[in-house]
Amino acid sequence: MNEVKNDSGFSEAVRVEGESSTLAFRGNFAHTVDEKGRVSLPSDFRKILQGANEQSIVITNYISDGARCLEGFALSTWKDFEKKLREKSRFSSQLQKLENFYLSRASECQIDGSGRILLPQYLRVYAGIEKDVTFTSSIHGFRVWDTRVWNLTFSSTEEALMANPDLFADIDI
Repeated sequence: MNEVKNDSGFSEAVRVEGESSTLAFRGNFAHTVDEKGRVSLPSDFRKILQGANEQSIVITNYISDGARCLEGFALSTWKDFEKKLREKSRFSSQLQKLENFYLSRASECQIDGSGRILLPQYLRVYAGIEKDVTFTSSIHGFRVWDTRVWNLTFSSTEEALMANPDLFADIDI
């Protein structure tokens, strides 16, 4: 993804031939789910999606560090993921488990004119999302957490890091 200036002088993200279409989301943002299950995407995330000409995202269930949340991707990133999965043996028991847990719950969510998406009821129930949510970045996309769960997950990770300052040393990038 390269950044270029468009005709109006604003920067926008563009894809480079042969480059992965994964978009980089950064930060964490607090939002509120309305009574219909709609939530605004963080404006920083919308800018990234708009710059890549993305009109929708894919949301599915996810487990991170033993806690339930949702994982989100730009539609193009999700399609790349599906393409890679199609290269695997359809008879693989691991692939079948991934399909049963992860793919079967995936929902394409259109971004409306106000920058909102509708989180499907079954995904809100899965992640325990009632009203307050926190969007967090991840390497492959972003996550959507019930804010109470996110606060506990973050605190737990912080405590582990304080107890063991070398906790991330094996990642070694």
